[in-house]
Parts: sequence; structure tokens; C-alpha cells
Amino acid sequence: MKYYPVNLNIYNKKVLVVGGGTVATRKAERLAERGADITVVSPEISPEIAGFVKQSKVRWVGRTYKAGDEKGAFAVFCAISPGKKSIKIEEGLFKRCVKKNILINIADKPEFCTFTLPALVSRGEFDIAIFTGGLSPRLAKKIKEDLEKVYGSEYDTYVKILGLIRHEIKMKKWPQGKNQKLFEELVDSDLFELVKDKKYSEISLFISNFIQRVQV
Repeated sequence: MKYYPVNLNIYNKKVLVVGGGTVATRKAERLAERGADITVVSPEISPEIAGFVKQSKVRWVGRTYKAGDEKGAFAVFCAISPGKKSIKIEEGLFKRCVKKNILINIADKPEFCTFTLPALVSRGEFDIAIFTGGLSPRLAKKIKEDLEKVYGSEYDTYVKILGLIRHEIKMKKWPQGKNQKLFEELVDSDLFELVKDKKYSEISLFISNFIQRVQV
């Protein structure tokens, strides 16, 4: 099966995470970063999830998953320990979510998923997603590790500045052709090097000059 890659707005959406171990922690952490309304169902939880509970970023139900826990959820993430009992829980959860049109992802079980998760290089507003269609998570992880060495934290600042200038340009309601030319000029400029070298005064001057010039 070939999946359709998509970015999903999950802000304030109700999300259920079944499990409290290492994998479930990674799911909860990423969901919390994006403002999801998270409930974790698990008899035990990691120290990281416990920290999220104390910060009111996560609600914790301290027991094993029960049928119906997924009611009202926009999406469900299941990451529980392997075993015969777990397989039964996963199969039942998958069927219920499909019937209720709830997005479902069960860790390491692509056959029980209506969506899969990419390996993600995340730098604030700047993300690079690597998909292998569930065929080789290890390859996706390796590519992620390689990309993390190339794309550092400066890309978050860079993308935010590009967004600021893009907004100013779009406000002018110029023809798309002119906008496209300005966007290309902006990306091809020395702005990224200024950001990478943390030359803040020069960055401020660049932004001011560029916006003033395009206003003419």
C-alpha cells in the first residue's frame, strides 16, 4: 500500500495514546509539541509522561485499555508491549477505530494502521519528514540521522524570517508571477548565511531593506 503524505493539524484535537513506555512517550511528546488534547491510557507511564501530566499537557488513565476508550477521539496511537494479549487488544482497537472513522496508528503494525508516521527532523517550524511506506523504518531513521547533521537549529529562525517577509509581500496582492520572483530572490539571497552566523544586526537591516524595496 502506498500512503498519501500529508501534514495534519492536530491542535486541540482529542487524541488517545494507549501505552506508557518508550514508544508511547515519543508519540505523546510530539503530540504535546503540536498542542493536541492528549489522554494516555496505561497501567504505568514513563517519567517523561508523568512530567507531562504534572504540566497538565496530558491526562492519565492508570489502567489497561478498555473498549470504548477511543470514543470521541480524532486519532489513536497504540504502543503496547508485544504478546498474545496485546495482539488481541490491537486488532480490536483497529476494528473499532475504522468503524468509527477514527485515525489509528499501531506501532510496528502497518496492517493495523490507517496512517503511518515518518521519521522526522524537526527544527521548530521547519520539518523534514522521511517516509518508507512502513517497509524500512531503520532506513528512515538512518536518513533522519544524516539530515540532522545538515539541518541545524538555525533553520527554525530562517523559516520564521522567510514567513515574515512572505506575509509582507502577500499583503501587497501583487500578481503571482511577481511574488514568485521575489520569493526566489529571497531564498537565493545571503539571508541564510546571516542567520547561520547569528549576525542579528545585519539580519534586521536585511529584512528592513528588502521590505522597503519591494514596497516601491
